[in-house]
Amino acid sequence: MVQSVGVKDKKNLLTESKKSATSVPVVAKPPAEFTRALAAEIVKNLTSIGRFTTRPFIRHKDANADAHVVKEEVLGEYPVLVDTSVFIDGRILPIASSGFITGTLIIPQFILGELQHIADSEDSLRRAKGRRGLDIVNKLKGQKANKLLRVKIVSSDPADVKEVDAKLVSLAKRWANQKIRLLTVDFNLAHVARVQGVKILNINDIAQALKVSLMPGEEFTVKITHEGKERAQGVGYLPDGTMVVVDNARDRVGQDIPVIVTKVHQTPAGQLFFARLK
Repeated sequence: MVQSVGVKDKKNLLTESKKSATSVPVVAKPPAEFTRALAAEIVKNLTSIGRFTTRPFIRHKDANADAHVVKEEVLGEYPVLVDTSVFIDGRILPIASSGFITGTLIIPQFILGELQHIADSEDSLRRAKGRRGLDIVNKLKGQKANKLLRVKIVSSDPADVKEVDAKLVSLAKRWANQKIRLLTVDFNLAHVARVQGVKILNINDIAQALKVSLMPGEEFTVKITHEGKERAQGVGYLPDGTMVVVDNARDRVGQDIPVIVTKVHQTPAGQLFFARLK
């Protein structure tokens, strides 16, 4: 026998069915704006992580580059590497004070060491030369007449090279990209350095260029300092050191006399003038 269901029972069944349906949890779909914001935040974080992980490698590379720059010492404007002979010679001081040389004088520590070694010599003449060289270095460092000239002491020392001259050539070649020049009065060092492509400044070349140039027939006054060897000659010198041989002036030693140039003789060491009494 089938039991009929009343209207009231149908309503109860519908109510219970709705309750059972609502008892199951339902996950709401996030809004589109929230989804976009979340995605942007994830991308931002990933980018930050990428920068963080790659930064150490970049810094390591830069550190190596900086270390390389430190090893390759910056010498300054118009650097000039100075040989020991220049300080012993001494003429560099008036040249520097005159303003004819500008830039940076580069003095390696081993050059100062050699000057100190010479100054400690038992030979009195050698000791005097070493002391004069050290004195010239100190005066150059303290000079204020030439504002365009600086002095820089460097510790660079090629460990695999023994001789001082060879060390200078090695440094000059190492610093060739900074357009360095080697200043010396040593003929042999200048010759060896030039063969190896080093640019040379020789004070003796400057001295030769500045010597007085006279022509036969010109008149000037010279002091006869000593007798000559032939024809009753007397010998004198111009202010730049050029020798003048004067005929018939042997008896005029110690006197300033007017003479006339008769001949100009060119020698490897420079010019030699012959003259006669006016």
